[in-house]
Amino acid sequence: MSRTWAALLWLLSRGLVLWLFFGPEAWVTGDVAYFANSLTQVPDNGLAATLVEYPLPGVALVAFPWAVSEWVGRPDLYAELVLVLAALTDAAFTVLLHRFGRSGRAVALWLWLLAVPLLGATTYARFDLVPGILAGVAVLLLVERPRVAAAAGAVATGLKLWPALLLPALAARSRGRRAVVGTVAVLGVLLAFASLALAGWSRLVSPLTWQADRGLQIESVLATPAMLAWAWAPDQLAIGYSDYNAYQVSGPGVSALLGASNVLTVLLVVALVVLWARAWRAGDGLGVDAVVWTCLAAVSGFMVTSKVLSPQYLLWLLPVAAAGLAVSETRAQRDLRRWGAVLLATTGVTHLVFPVYYGALTQHTEQSVAVVLLLAARNLALVWLSVWAGRRAWAVQRRVGPQRGSELDRQPAAPNGKDAPTLR
Repeated sequence: MSRTWAALLWLLSRGLVLWLFFGPEAWVTGDVAYFANSLTQVPDNGLAATLVEYPLPGVALVAFPWAVSEWVGRPDLYAELVLVLAALTDAAFTVLLHRFGRSGRAVALWLWLLAVPLLGATTYARFDLVPGILAGVAVLLLVERPRVAAAAGAVATGLKLWPALLLPALAARSRGRRAVVGTVAVLGVLLAFASLALAGWSRLVSPLTWQADRGLQIESVLATPAMLAWAWAPDQLAIGYSDYNAYQVSGPGVSALLGASNVLTVLLVVALVVLWARAWRAGDGLGVDAVVWTCLAAVSGFMVTSKVLSPQYLLWLLPVAAAGLAVSETRAQRDLRRWGAVLLATTGVTHLVFPVYYGALTQHTEQSVAVVLLLAARNLALVWLSVWAGRRAWAVQRRVGPQRGSELDRQPAAPNGKDAPTLR
C-alpha cells in the first residue's frame, strides 16, 4: 500500500470515528469526564487518592491534556484535547507500520486502518489506546531497535500494567536480550521510584488491589453463564453499577464463577511461565513469529481468564496483531492473517455490544436475550483466539528448539556431506 493511499484511508476511516465521537456515541466519553473531575479534586484529595485504579504514570498521561486545557483557561476543551492526543498517537503508529513493516506491511496497515473504526468512538475515548500502541511499537521495533522496543514496552507497562505480559517474550531472543532487560529494568525502577516519591507505597500497589477486590463484570468471559441465566430469568440475578465504575452481575453461581476465574488465572500463569522458559531456551533460534504468537497468547489468555473485560481491552490485542503482521516472515503470515481477520470480526461484534446495544445488558428488555447471545458469541471468539494463539506459540517454539553451540557449529554441511569450509 502506497503512502498516499494509506493516508487517504486513514483520513476517511478516522473521519467516521470523529463522527461517532461527536455524534451517536458521544456518551462513551464518560471516562473522560471522570478523569477531568478526578483531576480537579487533586488539591483536596491528594495525588495518592486520585484515580487509584491506574498506575501513577497513567494518571500523568490523562493529566497532560487536562493541564493544557486549564492553562489556556478552557477546561471545557478537555475531551477535544484527549481526542487530539489519541488521533496523533494513532497516526504515529500508522506511520511506523508503513516505515518499519516488512513483507506483511500492507496487510498490517489494512488491519489497523479497519480496527479503529470497527471499535468505534471507544477507541479515542479510552486511554488504553496509548499503552496498546506502545506495546505494538515494542513488537514492531524489536529486531531493528531493541532498546527503543524495550523502552516502549516498559513505558506501556508503567501506564497500564498489562503490557508486562509482553516483556518476557520481548527479551527471549539472545541477540538484544541484554539491551531489552537493561532498558526495562532502568525505566521500571525510575517509574516505580517516582510513584513512591510522589504518592507512597499504597499508591504504587493500588492498581493491583483495586482489581483484586472487583466483582464479575458483565462483559467478561467468565460472566457468560450468569448473563445467559439473567437473560432468561432476570429475577434470579442482579446487574448493578459498582463502586469500581463498571456493571457487575451478582446472584446464584457468581461466586463459583469468580473462583473459576482465580483458578484459570493461576493455570494461565503456569502455562505462560512454560512458554516463556521455552522461548528463552531457544535464544536466537526464536523467530519474530514465535515472539508475536507468544505475546498474543499471553495477552488474550489474560483477557479471557480475567473477571474484568471492557470493550477497550481489544486495544490490547489489535496493535500487537498489526505489528506482528508487519514484521512476520512471509511463510508464517497465513495463520496470522486468519487470526487477525477473526480479531477484526470480534472487534466489530464488541462495538455492537458496547455501545450500540449496551442498554440491553444493563437493564432487561425485549432485546436482552439477543444481545446476551451476541455477547456470548464475542466471548467464544475471544476464547478461540486465545487457544489458537497459545497453540501456535507452542508449535513455533517446538519447531525452533534450543540453540546449542556456536554459529560455526551450526554451519550447513557441504554438498559432499563434509563440513563446509569456514574462514578462521
